[in-house]
Amino acid sequence: MASWTNIFRFGERSQPAPVEPVEERSVTPATVSDGSGSVASTKDSAEEFARKLGLDELHVSVTPRNAMSISAFYGCVRFISNILSSLPYTVYRSESGGGSKKFTEHPLHWVLTKRANRHMSPFIAHRTMLMNCLVYGWSIAEIKRDYLYRVTEIIPYPCSKVFILHDISSDEFYFKIPHLNKTLSEDEVIWLKDLSFDGNWGGSIVTWQSQTIKINLLAKQFEDKFFSKSTFVGGIIESGDAKSEDAAKTIKKRVVEGLQDGDDGGFGLVVLSHGVKFTKVGMTPVESQLNELFNQSAKEIAMMFGLPLSVLGNTEVQSSWGTGVEQMFIALTNSVLIPIATQFEQELDYKCLRKDEILKGVFTRHNFKGLLKGDQKAQAEYYAKMAGAGFFKLDEVRDLEEMDKLPDGTGDTAYMNGSNRPLALLGKEFKQTKNNKKSNGNEDSASES
Repeated sequence: MASWTNIFRFGERSQPAPVEPVEERSVTPATVSDGSGSVASTKDSAEEFARKLGLDELHVSVTPRNAMSISAFYGCVRFISNILSSLPYTVYRSESGGGSKKFTEHPLHWVLTKRANRHMSPFIAHRTMLMNCLVYGWSIAEIKRDYLYRVTEIIPYPCSKVFILHDISSDEFYFKIPHLNKTLSEDEVIWLKDLSFDGNWGGSIVTWQSQTIKINLLAKQFEDKFFSKSTFVGGIIESGDAKSEDAAKTIKKRVVEGLQDGDDGGFGLVVLSHGVKFTKVGMTPVESQLNELFNQSAKEIAMMFGLPLSVLGNTEVQSSWGTGVEQMFIALTNSVLIPIATQFEQELDYKCLRKDEILKGVFTRHNFKGLLKGDQKAQAEYYAKMAGAGFFKLDEVRDLEEMDKLPDGTGDTAYMNGSNRPLALLGKEFKQTKNNKKSNGNEDSASES
């Protein structure tokens, strides 16, 4: 009898963590009342301050869906999945003389470039798999084949609706999809995995970095409750007439009405009575600590995914990855995108191509040339050197830039720098010169005799 193990790890309830003390600062203390007579001061500890304001009951559950509510986390997942999914990805075939060409006649080419399944384009299917893998640590897509074992459809499924089962006796993995009432074997799916110690299943970044994500979620919840209860201080009104609570409320009411005077408001201007002084309060210690916490959290989340904050739209920080956008994308492609794409290609080749096709040199590949290009000047110099040295034909250069071939096959010849003569012609001239030297040598020896 088979022994089954369910290794689906999500759904575990996270235990609430205590609120860490907030660093005290040398500022003028502000006081806030929660309406029950208890006054909270910024001189209090973080726990005491939160307790007096009713914000001590903070509980969050760290899950993939909650992690996606963090803007930096969402931005990293969106950036990586969108970039990789938009790259050209198709089937290639190795040529006998070296190099490779697109194998557009292969059935998998249609699935990878035209339609992954009847509900999804290749971009959507590719992005769905990558997004699930980045967030949950793994993702699967069902492979549908025809009677000749050719792939006809690739259908990704959300990880939240899939259970991974491990048959210990046979060491086989199965994927149970309850809402579709089906169970798939490992050979019937494309299975992507993120970092793990055993390599059998991927570990989620949400699990690996749960503390960092939890701190961000706690801070978000604290911020919501802090501002929803109006526990922030915008300014202080001083008056010698505020000798009682009712008098203080009356003075405050007059100031607020002065700011809101008229149908269009008071345009931020108010005339204060004699003896009344308004002092605007800048950023409070709590607000300052929240800003600092959110900034640090965004840096750590971007670091998890190996991305600079500049690609997430943060223009306040300067990337150290080169001096321009091209240099940044080259570093990003080599260190972040290519490793993910390599796993995708290897898994797809093994599952979607027959062994005889693989042995004949059929494979799939992402085209990173667009991301690895330098600036226009550097690219033009590179093409000129490669074409001038005979490494590239003119039509090959034009193909890289998605331009039409030159007419009458004039671009299908390699040229060498200097006289810019065809290589084949140079070879003929070399042989002819060599033969001429031999014939001249024979004639000289005959005349001497």
